[in-house]
Amino acid sequence: MMRAFCFALLVVTVAGCRGGESDQPPVHLIRNMFTQEKGKAYRQDTTGLWADGRMMRTPVDGTVAVGELREDTHFYDGVALPTDSDGGVVMLADGGMPALEPAQFFPAQVKVDGKIPDALRVRGHNRYNIYCAPCHGVEGDGKGTVAFRPDGTTSRGLMVPPPAINSDRVKDLVVGKIYQAITLGVNQDNMPSYAAQIPVADRWAIVSYVRQLGNAVDEHPPGKAVVVLTASAEAGAQLYKSKICVTCHTLDGSKLVGPSFKGLYGKTESTSAGDVKVDEAYIKESIREPLAKVVTGFPPAMPKQEYTDLELESLVLFIKEQK
Repeated sequence: MMRAFCFALLVVTVAGCRGGESDQPPVHLIRNMFTQEKGKAYRQDTTGLWADGRMMRTPVDGTVAVGELREDTHFYDGVALPTDSDGGVVMLADGGMPALEPAQFFPAQVKVDGKIPDALRVRGHNRYNIYCAPCHGVEGDGKGTVAFRPDGTTSRGLMVPPPAINSDRVKDLVVGKIYQAITLGVNQDNMPSYAAQIPVADRWAIVSYVRQLGNAVDEHPPGKAVVVLTASAEAGAQLYKSKICVTCHTLDGSKLVGPSFKGLYGKTESTSAGDVKVDEAYIKESIREPLAKVVTGFPPAMPKQEYTDLELESLVLFIKEQK
């Protein structure tokens, strides 16, 4: 009788304790049934299997993760071959293939029946307000809270203020250039890359909304590609817009991020490397190595540029004409 009573008391005690709270870890009599030893990315390798002691391994050389091949440079990188008014690729004079350049058109992946759908712009509006509006403003006027105080009239004095999305200089940008600004950043990371925060499709959605904010057409008309076969001031004028020199350098003497091209050629400028005369050699160096001699009073914001020799000569001829 006593034995039965003790057994009943034990059962009741154990049952009553099962729901009790404790700050001690549970006791597992057969531990491997509950927590099997395994490698996790954030854990240190305690097995001695890997020489560097890391459980997370780098991909094997030459391999690509599923879905990460990114062969479509138009969609993923915002670049494409230049085309003529008929949509054909503009070949070089020697019959060679031209270099990829910022795309004039939206990629097929974001279109429906060849057009930009309203749903894409709606998505772009939402993403723009999250990532872009703090600097460029909800209305696209460049008066976001990062650049201006709440009254909207007092500038915070940024060395490189964000441009207005609805300005003429942004309207002239091809869609691929806007996409690259989001993906790669702008002006020596004064605007950093948002590639980590914004997925590829959402970047194109933002571009579609930016085009709408600027009251620009969905796509730049064919024939905007600039392929320089002969150096000329006319080609330089086209490059001034297509290579977005226009976003930082004016032609009327007013100051933007960089010096105005008006009256620039032949002038002596004070730079970070001393006084320099603006001649052909200096202009070419400033494009290829923009931080070598930064003009006093302007930020070191210009990114390194890749131009052909003919393109450089054309830009020099164009700048010479800006008297």
